[in-house]
Amino acid sequence: MKLPDIIAAMEAEGIRADIAFTDPDNSPALIALKAIEENYELVVVAGGDGTVGEVAKGLLRSPIPLGIIPIGTYNNIARSLSIPTDLVAACQVIAQGQIKSIDVGQANNEHYFFEAAGVGLDAALFPLGEEIKGGRWGQLLQAARLAIGYKPQRLRIEFDRPIAAARVPPLKRRFGRQKPLARRELRLSALLVVVANGAYYGTGFTVAPDAAIDDGLLTISIFRNFSKWELMRHFWAISKGQRHYSPKIETYRVAEVSFTSDVNIPVHIDGHPIGELPVTLKAVKDMLKVIVPKTTVILPISGT
Repeated sequence: MKLPDIIAAMEAEGIRADIAFTDPDNSPALIALKAIEENYELVVVAGGDGTVGEVAKGLLRSPIPLGIIPIGTYNNIARSLSIPTDLVAACQVIAQGQIKSIDVGQANNEHYFFEAAGVGLDAALFPLGEEIKGGRWGQLLQAARLAIGYKPQRLRIEFDRPIAAARVPPLKRRFGRQKPLARRELRLSALLVVVANGAYYGTGFTVAPDAAIDDGLLTISIFRNFSKWELMRHFWAISKGQRHYSPKIETYRVAEVSFTSDVNIPVHIDGHPIGELPVTLKAVKDMLKVIVPKTTVILPISGT
């Protein structure tokens, strides 16, 4: 897609824009911060999830809304907001849509994420995945070896609320079993845990189909009793925005969660490694204003 096409589609909707390009000295976040300083009414970003996320970081807690023209490969953020991938339709949303405040994930009170964080196997694989996506196909063999050799890791997971309240569906109380349901900590072994802010992440995986990006909660999906083959089949089934239910996935919803372990376990946010455990992840409500379709109600997506 060429810049003249984007400009023409915006101008057709009455949007007059000053164009800014990123370079080593002018990052997307810095451009957004300059827009705030210069009192622009709106910032529009044309790009994929990486570019959208970087611009969004510059607008956090700002009154200036973000308009999104999704022209990336997967467009997970736009998909979670029901923003169409068609250029003309996306520009119509920017011109005629409504401003909505959404949540942003945060790791260790420092790093922000918009799609999801991961603990375990996917965090180990993501750097290789980015290289493969960039055309380094020779890394496929290394990724396969890493996946085959990776073992479930022992974790401690602490929620900000009782397990009974966090579990989806909620755990039912049994006679004389009050204390166990009041616990806030899980100790388990798992191949990976995904902590999602929205429904989609990575290469279009519908990892948390019932997640809402504006409810002040993170959706935690624990993959603990999966074989490697079952895990591969599941992620194939949820690729490209498809929905697939697995009874083996344990799901929880919390505003904040902490992970610790006695072994070294990697962590990523939106595909970027941030080191190893321990990590605390939380949803920060109403951090970003975005323009979405007027008819949009961000609810769990339907599926079979």
